[in-house]
Amino acid sequence: MSYLVVDNFCEDVEAVRQSALAAGIGTWRPNQGEVGSSVYEGMGFWGEHALMVRALMRATGGIVIPNALFFRSTNVGMEKAYIHSDRESGNHTCICYLTEHPEPYGTAFYRHKRTGLCEMPSFQQMTAMGILDELKADMVSRDPDKWEQLDFVCGAKNRALIFQAPLFHSRMPIEGLGNLPENGRMVWACHFKKLSPTGDFA
Repeated sequence: MSYLVVDNFCEDVEAVRQSALAAGIGTWRPNQGEVGSSVYEGMGFWGEHALMVRALMRATGGIVIPNALFFRSTNVGMEKAYIHSDRESGNHTCICYLTEHPEPYGTAFYRHKRTGLCEMPSFQQMTAMGILDELKADMVSRDPDKWEQLDFVCGAKNRALIFQAPLFHSRMPIEGLGNLPENGRMVWACHFKKLSPTGDFA
């Protein structure tokens, strides 16, 4: 499994966390799209994103173009995490863990057993392959008969995980931690594309 783990990611990580909490954590109700929920609790969109993007560019050694930026604090009782892919959101994903917990937490990666896929194809490819409905159902169900966990990256405060966006993954634990935004499993997430020296997306 190919990914990059960076400890001590951002020198001002606590200021970033506090900025997100001060701005407010709430419920987001997007259009569902092909896969996903229509209700996401624990979402925050305001905060010191610039500090995190700077840290991301230092970690990757180049210019990154964010496609989506958000904070999320997940608590016990929220919707269970899907096994999913970020393919439609950007070429790469960065998750920076903003909290410490006594319980193990982090991000797990998966292989779909029947197809052998570790990355989600595009929706057009899945349609052509005749597996779109199957994968959509299996991502939501998380049925262990359908998925093999390949790896797990343990979360730690100010640890960043950077990986190829199409990879199947899921937050752990699947129901979050704590009961408030302040004590939940809080992360900063960025879906992004790299910029090549010629100005193209890499």
